[in-house]
Amino acid sequence: MNTEKAANKLRDVLNLDKTTIKQIPFNEAKITISKQQLLLAVKTILKSGIWHLSAITCQQLEDDFILLYHFWKSGGLSLQIRLDEKNPQIDSICPLIPGAEYYEREVREMFGIEFPGLPNLAPLLLPDNWQGGFPMRKKEQTNHDKSESDDLHQKGKSS
Repeated sequence: MNTEKAANKLRDVLNLDKTTIKQIPFNEAKITISKQQLLLAVKTILKSGIWHLSAITCQQLEDDFILLYHFWKSGGLSLQIRLDEKNPQIDSICPLIPGAEYYEREVREMFGIEFPGLPNLAPLLLPDNWQGGFPMRKKEQTNHDKSESDDLHQKGKSS
């Protein structure tokens, strides 16, 4: 199934408005969904034959984060999800795509996004004794955020 057909299938399954799908030249599409729609969207993408997750990327905007799930099979299909800065969490897709673990761990470590269901919380890129908060966050972290960051890194340490 090509990217356009897969995007249309997602639109139908998720009951999305046509404005949520942006066709990009060269057989690529970006679809904006809610975080509650992620697991169903990924299941639909996998069923349509697009099985390669290329990356999960994150951008921080003024008051929120944008997560992009990049899929590829002879064309690109990206899911765009906006997360509130005050509660940056989204379900892990590891039960559907085990290889997503490294991408989710990287986003968790760099931005502080929580992925309930993520099977391995060990630090991936930063040293075990990292005390500097989330390195890719644009805003200065408050002391509360830093203590949460320390807690996240402590949870991920192995004995």
